[in-house]
Amino acid sequence: MLTPDFEQMWQRLAPDFMADAIREFNGYPEVVLAWSAYLGAAVAWCWDKDWTAYKDMDYAFFCGDKGFDYMDEHITEDILGYKLGSEDALALADFFRSKATEAHSLLLHSGVEPGSVDAYNAVVGAIQTMYTVGASHFLAKLGYKWSAS
Repeated sequence: MLTPDFEQMWQRLAPDFMADAIREFNGYPEVVLAWSAYLGAAVAWCWDKDWTAYKDMDYAFFCGDKGFDYMDEHITEDILGYKLGSEDALALADFFRSKATEAHSLLLHSGVEPGSVDAYNAVVGAIQTMYTVGASHFLAKLGYKWSAS
């Protein structure tokens, strides 16, 4: 569980993110899932850095000037501060790629009928889960620890 700040930010960003994500999902499902994790990591960075200053940022801040297709690069370099191609950037990309591949595989093997309402709901749930994975992963990288309480 993350703080309510993360859920509230997701609720604000989700309509714009989902408009891009659903449009691209059929052609690039693993990219969409990974970009959701990048979004979560960026929100985690904002939360750690100065939540008061960043809590009202809109989707355009996270998406960047080049748009959805380059969201990973924008978040990696301009928000998280990792030079593209650096060890940290590559490790983050590898982790998000592997989790996106796993999530996509789970969707493919879920047994829901493609094109159905259940399939749509499964995709939306996977995207939101990947946002949480990204936030959790980045918070852990920053040294935050989870407690059982």
